[in-house]
Amino acid sequence: MERRSLAVLAKAGAVLCAMVGVSLAPDALQTWLLAAPAFGQLLYQRKLRLALSFGACYLLLSLLLYGIRFHGLRMVIFSEFYVLMFFSLMPVFVTAWDLISTPPGELSAALSQIHAPTPVILGMLVVFRFFPTMKAELRGVHQSMKNRRLTGPAQVLCHPAVTCEYVLVPLLLRCLQIADQLSVSAVARGAQAPGARGSYAATGIRAKDLAWLGIWAAATALFLGMGGPA
Repeated sequence: MERRSLAVLAKAGAVLCAMVGVSLAPDALQTWLLAAPAFGQLLYQRKLRLALSFGACYLLLSLLLYGIRFHGLRMVIFSEFYVLMFFSLMPVFVTAWDLISTPPGELSAALSQIHAPTPVILGMLVVFRFFPTMKAELRGVHQSMKNRRLTGPAQVLCHPAVTCEYVLVPLLLRCLQIADQLSVSAVARGAQAPGARGSYAATGIRAKDLAWLGIWAAATALFLGMGGPA
C-alpha cells in the first residue's frame, strides 16, 4: 500500500489550528467540527489503527456526554468536567500524536529546513521519541518477566517491591544504553559538524500539504465563526 504521509510543517499547522480552535471555542460540544478533519487526516495517511483507537475513545466520550446531558448520568470515578475536557481536546490529541509519531528523520529534516539550532533539533527528537521508545522497552520487560513467570497475580500481590525492582532495574539499564547509543549516533550522523546538512527525507511542501492546510484553516474559521470566540 502506498504511503501518503503529510509533511511535518503541514502536521504542525494542523496542531496549531486545533489548539487555536479549542482555546477560542465558543461551545466545547461543537469541537466535533475540528475532530472531523483530524480523523480525516489520519484516514488520508492510512493510519487506520491509530484512527480506530482514537475513534473508539471519542465515541465513548460522546456517549458519556450524551448520557450526562440528556439522562442525568453521574460519574463515580471522575468528574463530568473531565469528560467534557477530553472530548473538546480530542482534535489536539489526534493531531499532536500524528506529529509526534512522525519518523525522526522527517522531523529533523523539517527543523533543519527552518534553520533551527542543532541542540533544539536533538532535544525535540528526544522528546518526541521518548514515549514510543519507553513503550517498546516496557513491552520487552513485560515479555521477559512473563517468560520467567513473574507476572502472575500471586507474585505481584505478595511481592510488590520485588516486582517493581524487576521492572525498574532493567528499564533504567536500557535507558542508559539508549542514551549512549543516541550520543554515538548523533556524532556519527554529523550533528556537531559545521555547515548545512542534507537529509534523505523529503522536506518540501507539496500540493496535498497545502490542501490540508487549507482544509484546517477553513474548518477553524468555520468553527470560530459559528459563535465567535469564547
